[in-house]
Amino acid sequence: MASSPVDISNSAILKVGGTRINSLDGRSVEAVVCKEFYERSYKWLLAQYYWGFAMRTADLARAVTPPNHEYEYAYALPQDFIRVQRTFPNTNYKIVGRELHTNESSIAIKYTFRALEEHVPVYFEQTMMYYLAEQITIPITENQSKADSNYAKYIEHMKRAKSLDAQQHPQDGFDDFPLEDARFGGGMEGGRY
Repeated sequence: MASSPVDISNSAILKVGGTRINSLDGRSVEAVVCKEFYERSYKWLLAQYYWGFAMRTADLARAVTPPNHEYEYAYALPQDFIRVQRTFPNTNYKIVGRELHTNESSIAIKYTFRALEEHVPVYFEQTMMYYLAEQITIPITENQSKADSNYAKYIEHMKRAKSLDAQQHPQDGFDDFPLEDARFGGGMEGGRY
């Protein structure tokens, strides 16, 4: 069953002992609090790890106005951008607002994007539920021990989620890594420097 922000919010609300909501635009304390915390919490959780289900690659469009500091070029970041994972080519860069600044005349990025709730795996959804529960506990219940308990559960679920996600996709290899070439007989003079 696909989840939505309301579904995940309701799971978190039930963890703190609140009353279910029908919409994040409702007037109940639970709806108001979840509307305040949900999107920021969701994006924060996506930014915490290189989730395989939330990876995309994109060629960036150069901005018309160049940056006014140490880099020559500015590129607009995608609308769904959360975090850079790597650049192609691998180069120095700086994120400034909604732009990536670099000295490369063209650039692509692998990045974390704002994945839709209906497409996230259950391990991420569960982690989000506990993180949101920790965030909303005090505003809804004023119960610090319950907030602490939900935080501990979030940490536990985060560790499991990272492990499960890592098993779903192989890590990127090194493109040009001279030490690897040297070790396995490539590179300089049969691998010797």
